[in-house]
Amino acid sequence: MMKTYAVIFLVLSMVFTCAATTEASWQLGVDWQVKEEVEPQTVKLNWWMTPRWGVRSHYLWAKEELSFAAIYLPQKQAAYNSYIGLGVRDVLGTSQLPIKEKIELTAGLELRLDRMVHGFSTALECRLVTANLVGEPNQLTPFFGISLNYGFAPASNQARYKVNDADLYLLAKLIRAEAEGEPYWGQVAVGAVVMNRVKSKQFPNTIYEVIYQPRQFSCLPKLATIEPNADSLQAARDALAGKDPSRGALYYYNPRLASREGARFFETADLKRTIIIGNHQFFK
Repeated sequence: MMKTYAVIFLVLSMVFTCAATTEASWQLGVDWQVKEEVEPQTVKLNWWMTPRWGVRSHYLWAKEELSFAAIYLPQKQAAYNSYIGLGVRDVLGTSQLPIKEKIELTAGLELRLDRMVHGFSTALECRLVTANLVGEPNQLTPFFGISLNYGFAPASNQARYKVNDADLYLLAKLIRAEAEGEPYWGQVAVGAVVMNRVKSKQFPNTIYEVIYQPRQFSCLPKLATIEPNADSLQAARDALAGKDPSRGALYYYNPRLASREGARFFETADLKRTIIIGNHQFFK
């Protein structure tokens, strides 16, 4: 009973800490181990403190085994990311093993399913204690399996900017004019650049003013006649909700279509490229 209370306390502590951290987001998930029979074994909570660093807890209910790990994303793409982690298995001491025999390594590949079901992802993951690597006998067996996760951000993340239908409509028009035919997450990234500018002191603080700021977006003549489509509307919603495949970018351009003046700006400006998605390069 005490172990159950400990699990509830630890999980609730993480949730309330996330709620108090405006930059945090988290995922809830369930793991299925791949063996003779594929069956759910573990419930987990991932707390992402930054876009690349997070804390993981997972609980194996059959053995009352609670584990924690620090997780890092060395590769983060629009549709998928890989991750690695280092942590401690069985922090409640069920196995009665010394701490050095409970150090655990984690590696996985996550595929995001936002285009099909918003907020969901699936992952292929391996976890094993370091003792397994050198062939030492250990009752903490390796885990290899799949997981289904649901991710979300605190309301404070999603409401930094008060959005109305006119903002959504205008942003969707810009996304279609600037990025029609680009990968979906490239369209979201274009919208994210607008939102990053709204939040930046270098630019105006409304969507309308950012989009209509002189000499910023070459597509402005199109906005009077173009209408958003389903993809650009969903991309605008994702950008407004805080999704940012651009990795904090404030600028982007398409080298194939850029004017001489535009290309010269990106070649000479002291900017850092954050990511390439489709034909667009993003900078901050």
